[in-house]
Amino acid sequence: MLDGIYNRPNTMIERQKALQADPRPVHLKGPRRVLAIRLFSVGFTAGALGTVYGIYQLIRGKPQ
Repeated sequence: MLDGIYNRPNTMIERQKALQADPRPVHLKGPRRVLAIRLFSVGFTAGALGTVYGIYQLIRGKPQ
């Protein structure tokens, strides 16, 4: 019943060769890495723009 779990062939060598043969940079090789990088970039950009806008409003001295 559990043979399918612990009697599987070892495919680590093939997987390692495939990973090392990939020409992409290391931080983009994994699954869904591009999505994670883009989501982080969007969040970072939104935060930076919000900070710049807040500083601009403080300097401008806009009355409430």
